[in-house]
Amino acid sequence: MKLNSYNKKIASIIIIFPPLILIIYAIVSYTIFFNSQTRIYDNYINTYKHDILSNNKKELKSRLKSVNGVIDSNKLNIHEAVNLFDSIHSLDSYFIVFDNTYEHSVLNNADKSIKEEYIQKLKNINHFYEDRDIVAYSLINKRLNLKIVSFFIKSEALANINSIKKSLYEEQNRTFSKSLYWLIFIWFVLLLISLVVSIKVYNRLKEYEKTLQESNRDIIFKSRQAMLGELLPMIAHQWRQPLNKIASVLIRMRFEIMSGHPNPQTLDRQSQIIEDSVELMSQTVDDFRTFYRPTEDIKEVELSTLIRKAGYFLDELVKRKKIQLRYNLSSVTMKVHSNEFLQVLMNLVKNAADAVEEGGEIDISLKEFENGRVEVRVEDNGTGIPKEKLKKIFEAHESSKQASMGLGLYMSKLIIEDKFGGKIEAYNTDRGAGFLIVLYKK
Repeated sequence: MKLNSYNKKIASIIIIFPPLILIIYAIVSYTIFFNSQTRIYDNYINTYKHDILSNNKKELKSRLKSVNGVIDSNKLNIHEAVNLFDSIHSLDSYFIVFDNTYEHSVLNNADKSIKEEYIQKLKNINHFYEDRDIVAYSLINKRLNLKIVSFFIKSEALANINSIKKSLYEEQNRTFSKSLYWLIFIWFVLLLISLVVSIKVYNRLKEYEKTLQESNRDIIFKSRQAMLGELLPMIAHQWRQPLNKIASVLIRMRFEIMSGHPNPQTLDRQSQIIEDSVELMSQTVDDFRTFYRPTEDIKEVELSTLIRKAGYFLDELVKRKKIQLRYNLSSVTMKVHSNEFLQVLMNLVKNAADAVEEGGEIDISLKEFENGRVEVRVEDNGTGIPKEKLKKIFEAHESSKQASMGLGLYMSKLIIEDKFGGKIEAYNTDRGAGFLIVLYKK
């Protein structure tokens, strides 16, 4: 079985798969990490904003009531009240005091510049006010008949939020960078491990391939040896006719010599007949000896010639069972190992001959299609193949014959599919069984 392409694929997968999985895991995990961290930070910032604003609102309201209480309890006049506002002024909290006409404000000097922007907005406040810029509370000091408004500017209250957010994301980026360095380090370590493992697996696969090829060659050779044992009667059958002819020619030559006046021309013709018969016998031996060779170089051959040669080798079996061997062969030339292709054909024809009754029929066809596809079919009118055996008929040691090793069809599959890169399959017809060989011209 050829595993070179499998070796390369497996080695490539071993090298690429772990780092690829790590990269995918890193991308997914860090995407999830950043999204989750961003959501966490955003939630934290939003909560922090809400807490700051909520606390400032409470503080604002409490401070306003306290200041009003101080004014009333100490019976402060307007100027004293303004001085009080100046003394408790902070960066994020301001006071505006309106007189009883609400037409102008009594401005404490500390807040004058900042409050001018909000005077018109805050003049009509009644108790509570909030917009995108400020939050304010108001109350009326009845003793002084003044409207006191306390407010804070949101942007000032939240001024440190951006710096907190920036520090959070800087910490996130530092964590990511540190993790990324480790990820790259682990990725390279894993890549090296993958390379080492892939080399070892590749070498093991090569050893397995070599062992498997040797095993397959051994199976094919032993199958050929077993078939040769069955072919010995065929050789005897092929020799019987020329031997009979030689015997009859020798009798004629003896009578010619005993007549006392032998004719040289007659003796020469008889000698030529003997030479032709011996040549035929020698050719038969060469044919079977060539078939016996375990290996041969691939070469371009005429497939129809090999198919007829398979029938010639099995001539004795075919004639003994009075089988009608019919050919429908196109002229197809392609590069194959001729001995092994011949071995497959002989095995299929012999299986068909064993399956048919005396006087049965075997049809062999050869056809080439436009796309370089070549089909060889061997069909008989025998008993067919049982359904339960149809799927596993090409497995090793699977045979319906008691004396068979069950290697013939297994060997045929090895040769056609693994060595020739084709396909072989068995099927039943309405007359019997059939085998299809598909080869592709390169």
